[in-house]
Parts: sequence; C-alpha cells; structure tokens
Amino acid sequence: MDDFSRGLVRRIDALEEARSDLASKVEALQSDNESLKRETNRVAERLKKKTDPDGLARENATPREEIASLKCGESYGESMAEVSRKRLKTEHLALTTLGNDAQVHIASFLGAKGIACLGQTCGHFGMGRVGTDGQMTSLVEDLAGQVINDSVSDYEKSVLVGRGKVKMLRELEMMRSPLCFEQLIGSADAIRYSQPEDKSKIKLLTPQDLHDAIAISNHEMRVGRHYVTFHMTEVEGRFDDIEVEVEGGESGALELGVIRPIKDWDKKGLQDFDPMCFSMNKHKYRKLLMAEKTDEWGDDLHCCSYYSGEGTCYFANWNDEDEDDDWEGDEWEGMEPARLVDGFALGLLLDLDAGTLSVFKDGRKLGVMKEGLTGSYCWFVNRIVVPSSGKVSINVKRGVPPETNDP
Repeated sequence: MDDFSRGLVRRIDALEEARSDLASKVEALQSDNESLKRETNRVAERLKKKTDPDGLARENATPREEIASLKCGESYGESMAEVSRKRLKTEHLALTTLGNDAQVHIASFLGAKGIACLGQTCGHFGMGRVGTDGQMTSLVEDLAGQVINDSVSDYEKSVLVGRGKVKMLRELEMMRSPLCFEQLIGSADAIRYSQPEDKSKIKLLTPQDLHDAIAISNHEMRVGRHYVTFHMTEVEGRFDDIEVEVEGGESGALELGVIRPIKDWDKKGLQDFDPMCFSMNKHKYRKLLMAEKTDEWGDDLHCCSYYSGEGTCYFANWNDEDEDDDWEGDEWEGMEPARLVDGFALGLLLDLDAGTLSVFKDGRKLGVMKEGLTGSYCWFVNRIVVPSSGKVSINVKRGVPPETNDP
C-alpha cells in the first residue's frame, strides 16, 4: 500500500476515535440533563406542598445566614463567640426598620429603664429633634409617650408630671409597684424591716436609749390626689394617748404624714432624728435639710403629720430659726386621738390640687387636718419613743383616693 493510502487510513481512524469520544460526551450530557430534570421536579413538588412561599424563604434564611457567618468566621479565624456578637449587633440594628406599632409594642416590654438605655446606645433613638409642638424631643421620648397613652388610666394621668415622657413612664411604673419605705433613719434597735425582702412593712421597737426613728417612702408625689393606709399589727405595749400614765412611765405614739423628698439620710448614721426639728438638740438639722431643697419643693410647709397621741397636727418650716420645745401641735376640726391596736388602720389623703392633708380613721374621714401644702412630698412614719413604750409593725399600702366633698 502506498503512502497515500496509509495516510488516508490514519485519518479515518482518527475521525472514528473523535466520533466515539463525542458520542460519550453527548451521552454524559444527556444523563446530567435527566438528573437536572429529576431534581427540578422534586423542588417543584416541594414548593407545591408549601402554602406560604414567604414562609419557605424565612425558614431557609436563618440557616443561610448561619452558614455565611460561620464561613466568614472560619476564613478569618474568628471564634464562635465573636461571630455570635456580630449577629446580635445586626439583629439589634434591625429594630430601626420596624414600623411604629411594632416599636411601641417592643418598648412596652423594655420599661422606662430599657427605653432610656436604648436612647443612650443607639443614636437613631436618642438623637434630639424638634417635635410637632416645636419642642425638642427624640424617638425614645415618643415611644415612652405612646406606651403611656396606650395603658394609662384617667386617675394615673392626673398624677403624672410632665417632666419628660421617659421620666413619666418611670413614675407610672413606680405608682403601679407596691409602696415601700425606702429610708429607715435611726438605730437598728429602734427601727427595722419586718422582712428584709419586703420594704413595705417595718417594725418599731423600744431601744434602751429611747431615740426617735423615722421611715420615709420611695414615691415622690408632685400633683394630684394620693391616698395611703398605714396598717398596725403585732402591737405590744401602750400606743395610745401620750398623757396616759402607765407603770414605769408613759405610753408611746406615732406621727404619720408627709415630708419633703430628702436623699440618703439613712446613710448618715443618725441615731436620733425628728423631722420636725423643734427640740434644741435637733434644731441643727434644719440647715442640712434645707441643703436638699429643689425647685419642686414649693412653699415653706416642709413637714406635716398626724400625731396619734392626741390627734393634733404637727408641721414644720425648716427655714424658721425659732425654737419651741413646748409646742403641742395644732388642733383641727374633727380631731381625734388614735389608740394603736392590732388591725387599726389610719388613712391619709394628700390632695395637691386643693393643697390639703385629710385624715381617715379605720376608713372614716375625720376631716381636713392641714391646708397650704404645695410641691413634692413623700409619706413618712415617725416613732415618738418614750419610757414603757412597746413595739408595733406598720404596713403601708397605696390606695385609690376616696371621693370627698372638700372644696
């Protein structure tokens, strides 16, 4: 066979080999195509079973984000904790994309403290801006205001002070929580909590040194009408008219009333403190008390109380430099003494709209004890300790103000 024939045979063999290789590739492509069709059909069947396409997307979104986060962390050698913190940061920022109703709903769970922290940590919520009324406000203030508007009762609205919506929300939370005695001033032998975990109930005792003791509540009252009841239990010894003589000395009495908000006086280590400051050895406290004065104090009626021994009214102006050790309090229409026995309840109504303090004895109104009260006050109890006094536990409870015919 000549060279031409041999070359032609080689070309035919090469073409045959190429055809065979091409056929193999076509077969492989066809197989892949069939596999792809089967996979497509399976996905279609799965989608048909889903009634909510958006739900499927949401269902798969979290795993995709987790895989992406893990890959990102692994590629840069980050720890799982670091990746988790990044995810939390991203989720927090998503709050800014929620609608107004959703933000208010979330804010209702945060409370005043949480909303305030939100404004401090996120500029979107804390940044000041001019509101529709022309006053400076912020998104956290708006959120707090909407939470208040959505839940506040007519009575609660009447006693809230407009000092900022976040502060008003905090005050609303305070009003809805149990009233308690925040400060106990005096020796531990004279005054203590009945139970360490319950600050609404105190126990007054008789120490050997016969010092006074005072308890001040945590709630500051600035406007509106406020009612509180002091319940007496575990009474031992004499707690009636101070003039009644008993074997070994005199009986004991209490003062219950209102006092200007003073801070941290329970941390001063005072063993003998009377907020009226009329006796010569306590007159020195007046300047210290006046150092606590704020613009919310109002006029000069700084302390006012009902005296259980005779039913008289004691009050003090801490600006007054006069000393009067012999003053026995003022009489008032409806005045009655109170014999403190188990189950006895004394109610006080502070009406800052009318500027009055009224007394209720076991639910029965005695009358308006004092007029001219303005500004901010807290409730207080003062133990007048004298020889042969016993001990008593006092529980304080906030209540709905009773309707009266006072002007």
